[in-house]
Amino acid sequence: MTELDALLLDLNDSRLIESSAGTGKTYTITNLCLRLLLGRGHSTLTIDQILILTFTNAATDELKDRVGRRLQEARLAFRQGTTSDDFLQKLIDQSSNPEQDLRLLTAASQLMDEASIFTIHGFCTKVLKERAFESGVLFQQSQDADQDE
Repeated sequence: MTELDALLLDLNDSRLIESSAGTGKTYTITNLCLRLLLGRGHSTLTIDQILILTFTNAATDELKDRVGRRLQEARLAFRQGTTSDDFLQKLIDQSSNPEQDLRLLTAASQLMDEASIFTIHGFCTKVLKERAFESGVLFQQSQDADQDE
């Protein structure tokens, strides 16, 4: 098994990150979001263009909170120009336009309510509602997740 480096990961494909609890998945995902928002290794994306899927509502809430907090940490680091956080410092050092990066992070922070962070069934429900005509489902159809094991 190899350790995942969020600074070096090729972002031009879909990625699945899976590992045991407490291994840093959420931290890695938040750092990958920062790279995508800043256009590091990929074209710049907005927060609503990044899709993050997880399995539980609790994990979704945790991810939304952590992505929002990480954006705030990154904004502060870019505003100050230095930080003790190695990952953020490398992003600052790689930046050709820190002011533009700060604007991108600020825009993402302001649009956190639009972030596409869902459970798998939540995302499917959203797509079915948005594409009701194409999918042939009822507008008011309920897509509750099976609560049984």
